[in-house]
Amino acid sequence: MKKLIRCWFLVLLMLCPALLSAITLSEIETRLMNDISRYIDRKPEGQALSFFEHAIRSKSVALKGLASIIMTKHYKKPFQPQLLRNFALIPENDAFAQENKVMVRLENVNKLLTAFQPSLEKLHDERVRQLFLFYHFRHKNVWLLGRAGEELSLAAFYRISVFNEFLGDSIDPIKLAAITDRKK
Repeated sequence: MKKLIRCWFLVLLMLCPALLSAITLSEIETRLMNDISRYIDRKPEGQALSFFEHAIRSKSVALKGLASIIMTKHYKKPFQPQLLRNFALIPENDAFAQENKVMVRLENVNKLLTAFQPSLEKLHDERVRQLFLFYHFRHKNVWLLGRAGEELSLAAFYRISVFNEFLGDSIDPIKLAAITDRKK
């Protein structure tokens, strides 16, 4: 009986790994992400730069990614290498762990995203929520399966969205994504 229960538990874990949390934010990290997100549209200067310095040194990939994209937006070149490293989908470029590929049918995406609602509600800016989802799906390696069999990486989708939302018309998000994934 115990073997049967263990077997079913493992099957459920294999079928639903995308629902398990890949990255989490502590209360302090969430607060810091909300604090520095105020600088998405205005240049951080003076004392505000100390928040970014702390965020860039953080162990939280989402916090580092947020800081690097905001600093790249406002200060350009000096922070671009960090942006490229933090948004890579190639594990060799950023040394992140990636699980086995998980396929989710297009019609089940809303169910998948509903599981994140409590965590996402703590983040005040929609752009920061998208950034968090990018990091989650990058780690979980979740792909959409379309009706005709086409596949789309949710991490790639959210990365393009994040680049577009944060950097606007100043860049081509698809070209930046291609540069980000070049092997180093």
